[in-house]
Amino acid sequence: MEIENVVFETFARAFEPRARATYDGIRPYAHYLLGIARNVALEQLRRRDLPAGLDFEEMAAAELSDTQGEQLHEDRELEGLLEEFRRGLGGPEAQLYDLRFVECLPQEDASARLGLSRIQLRRRERTLKQRLLEHLHARGYLRDLQPDGWSFVRVRGEP
Repeated sequence: MEIENVVFETFARAFEPRARATYDGIRPYAHYLLGIARNVALEQLRRRDLPAGLDFEEMAAAELSDTQGEQLHEDRELEGLLEEFRRGLGGPEAQLYDLRFVECLPQEDASARLGLSRIQLRRRERTLKQRLLEHLHARGYLRDLQPDGWSFVRVRGEP
């Protein structure tokens, strides 16, 4: 019952107007939800009676700062890998990367700016995404994703 309450409260908070306004739509939504769930769980644990001498707030703060530090380090490393990939691109590829993945333009707008048809842009974008995935694979990221037509699929590990 407590787990259901935490899940319900997490989603209730995630869909509040203020919370929806703070989510940027770029970061993985799972990380965003887990942050809210962690805060809900911590609040509920604080409300409980704790054994004497146990400083839960201090323990929780230390655990939270360790987790945030690890996430910050991983985010910075990934940003560096993306910048490294971007620097290795030639003129038209770099422009495509910037328009679609930095400026987040829709395909129609990006294709008009590049003087391409939408299907030409999609083909070049697919190739670019595959190269980016190979770049990240070589550095230990997203190894469970593989190209599948126009998108990518998660490959399940062997039993």
